[in-house]
Amino acid sequence: MTTDVILPKEYALVLLRKLADDDAFRHLYEANPVNALRAIGVPADVLASLPPAHQTPIKLAPKNTFQEALYQLIDEVAGVCICHTPPQIRLSIGTSTRASGAGGTPFTTS
Repeated sequence: MTTDVILPKEYALVLLRKLADDDAFRHLYEANPVNALRAIGVPADVLASLPPAHQTPIKLAPKNTFQEALYQLIDEVAGVCICHTPPQIRLSIGTSTRASGAGGTPFTTS
């Protein structure tokens, strides 16, 4: 059984802000999420705990989705975890840190 990686709040704030309003960063994240996380200073030990699938290109949800998530994180009603499968970011509402027990907002599109 795997658990999701909880992104420390200092990095989650930067990540959500950039995904909400920085087109160049959004492009970088869509091309390779791990490289984008590295670019905002996420520690190597956090990046090392991610599965290889997190280097696969993805399509992000609209900017307003990330803006809403940023407000929830600022208000401390949500946390950001980096889910192991599929590669996406999801809000962890409440105290649960497991994907199966956390409410989620998908930040990727199919």
